[in-house]
Amino acid sequence: MDSIKTIVPIWIGKTRSFWLGIVPTALTTVDLAFTHLTGEGSEPVANAVAAIAQQVGVDWTGEQIASFMRTLYPLYLIIFAQQRGTFSGAIPRPYTLDPKKEGQIIEMVENGKSAFDAGVQIGEALSRNLPLDR
Repeated sequence: MDSIKTIVPIWIGKTRSFWLGIVPTALTTVDLAFTHLTGEGSEPVANAVAAIAQQVGVDWTGEQIASFMRTLYPLYLIIFAQQRGTFSGAIPRPYTLDPKKEGQIIEMVENGKSAFDAGVQIGEALSRNLPLDR
């Protein structure tokens, strides 16, 4: 049914804007907040990533990772804005935090489209069988 345009919410965990925009922005914001509130060297996210990296044999320090995260911070925001459709002017799909809700709404829209199609078919059948001029 191409004549019906429906914007169904999408579960936020399935989106690129969440994983490439919201998550890195939030993690970098946490580190920036800790740095400004407690002083240099207290970036918990960067230090945790550095500890994990050292476990797999990569010799990165928390300071190097924090610097990298701060450098990419504007890029995260641009990714989020682009994915939400603000650059193209398109209406972005709304987010839902409940993955079940996305499926329920899609099912409801499909049922509505089926009912609409049935109504159109009944209307066309009636218009063919009834004369328009009385």
